[in-house]
Amino acid sequence: MRAKNPECLIVLLLTCLFALPAGAQVSITGKAGSLGLGAELTFGLLPHLDGRLGVNGFSYSDRREASNIDYDADARLRNATALLDLHPGGHAFRLTAGLIWNGNRVDGHSRPSASGTYDIGGVRVPVSVVQRLDGRAEFDPVAPYAGIGWGNPIHSSRRAGVAFDLGVMFQGKAKVDLTPVIPDSSPINTTPGAREALEILVQREERDLEDEASDYDLYPVVSLGVWYRF
Repeated sequence: MRAKNPECLIVLLLTCLFALPAGAQVSITGKAGSLGLGAELTFGLLPHLDGRLGVNGFSYSDRREASNIDYDADARLRNATALLDLHPGGHAFRLTAGLIWNGNRVDGHSRPSASGTYDIGGVRVPVSVVQRLDGRAEFDPVAPYAGIGWGNPIHSSRRAGVAFDLGVMFQGKAKVDLTPVIPDSSPINTTPGAREALEILVQREERDLEDEASDYDLYPVVSLGVWYRF
């Protein structure tokens, strides 16, 4: 089941941040990577253990083929991170684990083939019957994260430096929803049983798209940032 209020995770970590002792050192990092552009706060918890809270985002559009249908797709990256960094020996190398609120999604609108048809669930459907398919792909809203990295801003002798992260977000199986846009003149509106038959094809198409998106169950996270300690 998908969480209804994943933002409570970030609220909890922010509460922990505000509970830090007065004078505790905090650094801010500007970063860019596969989660988008973002910023994060790092704060010390124990001599070799730090916490990080971050937000990232980015949007872009592209034309993609999926399950034999071309789509004009809009990808929206929106996520917030709550991470713990363990620095063995107090060095810059770090082992990282935590949770990511995953608001990433892809919205798409189908484009008919040159013959004026769509391959929906393995059946050729003319645009006179279905004008287009509007689709959305989403993943689990709260995803575990594990990775390694470089950078120890809280315990570094310098006030500024560079940080790097390499890891994996376990975002689960894609959930695809397709909505057929049907013209007023479509025979589906007047043919008994036609809508039920189309619904079967659309459900089959959703499963095909989810299978194609299975490569994104494990989302690679790579980022490079520049930090400054206050």
